[in-house]
This record gives sequence, structure tokens and C-alpha cells, in this order.
Amino acid sequence: MKKRIIMCIIASAMICGSLASCGKSVGTGSSSNAQPATTAAPTEEATAAASEESTEAQADTTAPASQAATSAVSGELIAEAARVLNNLNSIDYICGGSSVEVDESTVLNVDNKYPYTKVTDSRFSSVEDVKKYVTDAVCGSLLESRYKCIYEGEPAMFTDSEGSLWFLQGARGCGFSFNSDPVISDVTDDSFTITANFDDYGSDSTMVVKAVKENGLWKASSFSINGEAENRR
Repeated sequence: MKKRIIMCIIASAMICGSLASCGKSVGTGSSSNAQPATTAAPTEEATAAASEESTEAQADTTAPASQAATSAVSGELIAEAARVLNNLNSIDYICGGSSVEVDESTVLNVDNKYPYTKVTDSRFSSVEDVKKYVTDAVCGSLLESRYKCIYEGEPAMFTDSEGSLWFLQGARGCGFSFNSDPVISDVTDDSFTITANFDDYGSDSTMVVKAVKENGLWKASSFSINGEAENRR
């Protein structure tokens, strides 16, 4: 009887030990199964961070190309602005009665009051040549109010006569001695504004020129000096 009781006690102890051991294994397994869930978040964060870094890297890679394109457009517009100003300067000199090569010894008197001299300038052989030269450089109100008189009107600065082209020379104040780089603003596909300083008979003045694209050419369409009336000097 005593032996049976002892055997039962030993068996009970072994069963309890086995259950205790199983309890530890489940706890460990549960802890082990929970671990991947704990580490999943850092993995997703790392993936998101890597994606952001990749996007930023692509942006860094493409930015210089975009900046280069912008710079190239600005450079092109600056060159166009310089041409517009140079053309305007040349047209104004002609309107003032100078900057055209002539033979001063050959004079044509029109109505006995307008002494024209014979043109030897290779740029012009007829009034039509002059008209094209002017209208390729200026347009709009600037052409109509200030420079159209170069090729038409009474008197016009040029006239065709006796198979030659003649020019009405003069000593009128004209031309714009620009002394600053052009500053460009208000840019659209077919217009922009130029601001530049020039020597205005010994003093500094600021000219604002409106440039427009017409028939594929950039032309001056109006100007103002020191904020005064349009196309007036």
C-alpha cells in the first residue's frame, strides 16, 4: 500500500513537471510568434524611407536639367532683348537724319526745300528696302507714331527719284546710348518688357520697352522714358 502511494506521488510530480515545462514552451512560442509583428513596422518604415530617398535622388538628378533649360531660355531672351534695343537705336538714328552712308556731293532738291543726298549705303537701294528694315525692327504704336515717317509721309526721310534712293540728312538729336544690361520682365510666349538705362545727352535715363513677337521676329512696339508719355523723348 505504501509503495502504491509513493508511486502515485512520483507520477503526480512528473505530470506537474511536464505541465510546467509545457507552460514555458507556449510562453516562448508566443513570444517568438509576436516578434515578427514587432519588427514589421521598422521594416515598413525603412522601405518608405528608402522610397523617399529614391524620389529625392531622382529630383536631385533632374533639377539641374530643369535649371539649365530655364537658364537657356533666359539667355536667349537676353540676346533677343539686346537685338531689340540695338535695332531701336539704329532706327532712331535714321529717323534723326544720320547713320546712313550717302554721297554728300550729289544733292536732290525736292520742292526746293528738302535737300536729299544720294544713298550709297549697301543696306538700302529703294524705299521698299528701308520699309522692310524699319518694320522688321519696330511695330505697333511705336511704328505708327514715331518711325513710319522714315519711309512715307511728307516729307519722308527717304525717297526714290531718278533711279536712285535719296536720304534727308539732318542734325537732330537721336539714338539711345544704352549703358546697362537689359532687365527682362513680364514674359509671355509673344511678349516681354525690357528695362535699360541710357546716356540721355549727358544724364542717365531709364527706358522701358515693350517687345512683341510678330511674324517670328521680336520687335519694339512702344517705349517710355522715365515714366513719361509713350514713344516720346
